[in-house]
Amino acid sequence: MTYRDKIQSTPHLQDLQNTPQAYKYDRTSIIIPCYNEADRLHLETFINFARQHPKISFVFIDDGSKDLTISLLCGAMAALPEQVDVLMMARNAGKAEAVRHGLKFAAKRGDKYIAFLDADLATPLNAVNDFISVADRLNNIDVVLGSRAGGLGRKVYREIHRKMISLVCAAMGRLATGLALKDTQCGAKLFRNTPHLRNCLDTPFSAGWLFDVELFLRISNPNRHERKNFFEYPVLEWTEIPGSNIKFSDVLKGGFKMISLILNQWKIRAQFKKHTSTRPLTFTQHLRANDGLCVKSVRSMDSLISEDKEFITLDFTNVTSLGPSVFTILTEVCENLQIKGKKLTILFPDNAEILSAAERASFIALFDCTVQNNQPDHFNDNTRFSLAEA
Repeated sequence: MTYRDKIQSTPHLQDLQNTPQAYKYDRTSIIIPCYNEADRLHLETFINFARQHPKISFVFIDDGSKDLTISLLCGAMAALPEQVDVLMMARNAGKAEAVRHGLKFAAKRGDKYIAFLDADLATPLNAVNDFISVADRLNNIDVVLGSRAGGLGRKVYREIHRKMISLVCAAMGRLATGLALKDTQCGAKLFRNTPHLRNCLDTPFSAGWLFDVELFLRISNPNRHERKNFFEYPVLEWTEIPGSNIKFSDVLKGGFKMISLILNQWKIRAQFKKHTSTRPLTFTQHLRANDGLCVKSVRSMDSLISEDKEFITLDFTNVTSLGPSVFTILTEVCENLQIKGKKLTILFPDNAEILSAAERASFIALFDCTVQNNQPDHFNDNTRFSLAEA
C-alpha cells in the first residue's frame, strides 16, 4: 500500500470545530508516558485490558528512553495494532511534553475521551472505567481526576513523605486554579475531547512535573462561579511503586513553578479564554510557497507573518522539492506560531514524496494538515508509529 493509499483508506475527519459533536470516535484513548520503563512495564496487563474493552485504546509515548522500552512498545503495537499506538519523542523532553503530545494526538483523531495514567499502574486501569461512567452520566463534566483520599473499603497505600508533598501541591493547586482540589498529583485523569481542550494543548507546559495543575488552570473558566466542569473521583486502589524519577530538586523547582502559576493565573486564564473566541475571516493571512521549500524560505515565510493576524494558512501546494532539514525548521516555526496564539491551516500537494517526508518527520502528527486536490482529505490516524519532535 502506498502512502497516498494509506491516507485515502482512513475515514474522513470532520471539522471538529464546526460540528455539534466534538468527537468522531466513541472510544477512549489512554495516554501512557514511558521513560526507561523496560524493567517495570507490564505490557501484558495493558494488552489484556484492551482486549476486554474494545472501546479503549492505548497511546504509548517513548520519551527518549535509553533502555529497551521502545522495543517492548513496538511488540505491544504488533500484538494489538487496532488498539495500540506508539509515539516516539526525538529526545527526552520530560513527562509533561510526552503527555501533551499524546493528548494532542488522540484529540486530533477525534476520540471521545482522553485519559492518561502512569506507566507503573499505581492507579489500576479499571479506574478509567469509573471515570468514563462519570463523564457519560454528567454531560457538564469535562475533566475527571483521580483522588487518593483513602477511606473505608479503599486500598490506598502511600508513603508519609510523599503524602506530605501531595498535600502541599494540592494546597498550592487550589490557589492556582480556584478549584477545591483534594489531590492534584494522582497520575490518573480523563478529559472530554472539546475544542477548548485542544486549544489548551497547543502550547507547551511551563510547570514541569506539575503540568496537571497548569492544564486545569488553562481549562478552568475565568468566572469562579462557572468552574463546575471538574469532578474529583476517589480511586478505589492506589499503590506506591518504587522507582520514581522525581528528585528532591524537582520538588523545589516545582514549588517555584507553582508560585509562578499562582501569580500569573489571571493572565493564563485570559490567554486561553481568548483562544476559544472566533474572529472574522479578515483576521486571516494566506502565505504560499514556491516550488522549492528550504530552510531559508521557511525562515522568510516566518518573517512575513503579521502580528495582528490570528488565522494563518500556509500553502505548500506548489512545492515539488524539499531542502535538507526543512521539516525540522518548519516544526519549530509552527510551534512558535501556536505559542503566539496563531491558528494554522497547512495545505500540502498531492505528492507522495512530499507527503512521505512529512510523515517521517511526524509533522502531520503535530499539526492539522490537508492534502489540496479536487477532494481534500484531512490527515487522520494515518501512522501507527510516529516520530514526534520534542
